[in-house]
Amino acid sequence: MQRKRVVVALLVVGAGLVLSGALGGTAEHPDPGEVPAESLIAVEGDHELWPYTSRRRSVYGQTLAINVVFLNDAETVERALTADPETDWQETNASEETDEFGEGYGDAGADRISETRDGNGSDPVRDIVEGNWETATGSDRYSYFRGPDGGVWKGVTFELHDGTYLGTRDHVRAYESPDGEYTAVQVHEEYYDWFRLRHTVPSIDEPATRLEDEFIDNPTAAEVSREYRGIDGGWSDGWLSVIELALLLPTVGALLSRRTREAVAETSMRLRREADRHALDVVLAVALAGVFVSIRHVAVALEVAYLSLPPKAIAAPLYLVIAVGLPALVVSGTERSDPTAAFLGVVLGLGAGFVLDFAALGVAVPPGLIVHRVAILAALGLVAVGRATSDRPVLVAGALAWVVGLALPLADVI
Repeated sequence: MQRKRVVVALLVVGAGLVLSGALGGTAEHPDPGEVPAESLIAVEGDHELWPYTSRRRSVYGQTLAINVVFLNDAETVERALTADPETDWQETNASEETDEFGEGYGDAGADRISETRDGNGSDPVRDIVEGNWETATGSDRYSYFRGPDGGVWKGVTFELHDGTYLGTRDHVRAYESPDGEYTAVQVHEEYYDWFRLRHTVPSIDEPATRLEDEFIDNPTAAEVSREYRGIDGGWSDGWLSVIELALLLPTVGALLSRRTREAVAETSMRLRREADRHALDVVLAVALAGVFVSIRHVAVALEVAYLSLPPKAIAAPLYLVIAVGLPALVVSGTERSDPTAAFLGVVLGLGAGFVLDFAALGVAVPPGLIVHRVAILAALGLVAVGRATSDRPVLVAGALAWVVGLALPLADVI
C-alpha cells in the first residue's frame, strides 16, 4: 500500500513538471519567413515599420511586438524620459542585460551605441536638465524599416530600465526610423525568476499603458492616442500607443516614479491547530515562507548597495539557499512530525512564500510557471513525508523530484 502511494505521488509530480514544460514558453516563437509587405505598418515619414523586435537581422528571430511609437526623433524622446531627476529610469549595464527569454548579453553593440551617442557632441539641453536616465549598452535586438530606397535592419538606438535586475522592472528598447521622423519603442515588464535563474516576461501591455498614462497626465507635453493596427503575434493585442511630444517643452513630459507599489497586505492565514502537537510544523511553514521571501529582498538590497557587482554574482549563492537550503530545512524540521501535518506545513509555507514573492513583484505569472511551482511544492512535500515516516524510498523519490524540478527550468524546458 505504501509503495502504491509513492507511485501515485511520483506520477502527480511528474505530470505537473511535464505540464509546466508544455505550458512554459514565456515568449512566442513566430513562423519563419521573409519580411512581407503586408506585415509593415505606416507611421510617419517615408519609412514603414515592421512592428516587432528580432534577435537577428531576420524575421526568423522575431520576439516581442513594438507597442509604443513616439512621433519624434530618438534624442527628443530620450530627453523627455530622462529630464526629471525624480524618475527611476537607469542605465542598463552590459552585466545586467538580458533578452526577452532571460538570456544574457555580452558587450556586443556597446561600441556602436557609444559612437552613436558620442558622435553628436555635447547636448546643451541635457547639460541643463541633468537627468539621471542614461543610454544603455550591449543590446542585440533589431527592428526593420522599409523606405523608398529599400529596407534596413537597425539596432537599438537607446535602452533604459526602471527597477532592479533581481526584482522586477520595466525595460525600454527604442529604435529611431532612418529619416528620424519617429521612434519605435518596445517596452516590456520582466522579473527575475529564482528557478529559471533568468528573467521572465509576463506582460508587454501593462508597461505600455504605464508609459502612456504618464504622458496623458501631462497634456501640455504630449498628445497621446491609441491606434488599432492589427499587429499579430509577439504578445501584441493589436493596439499601438502613439505619442507626440511638444518639441518646445524640453523639460516637460518627464515620467514620475513608475512603481508606486503599494505594500502588499499581509496574508494572515492563522491556522488554528493544536499548538502543542503541530507547533514545529507551523514554525517550519513560517520559516520556509520567510526564507524564500527574504531571498528577493536580500538580493535587491545587495544589488542596490553594490552597483559594481554583477547581479549574477549575487544570485548564485542565493540560489544555493533555495536548491540546498530549503530541502535541508525540511529534513531537519520534520523528523518527529505527523506526516500529514508535515506535508501541509511545507506546501502551505513555501506556497505562501511563492505567492507573497509574486505579489510583491506585482506581475502576472505565466500558467506554465504556476504548474511548475505546484509540482515543486509536491516534491518537497514528499521529502517531508518521507522524513516524518522514516520511509527512505519516499524520501529519495521526493529528493529526485526536487532535483528534476530544479533542472527543467535551468534547461529552459520550462
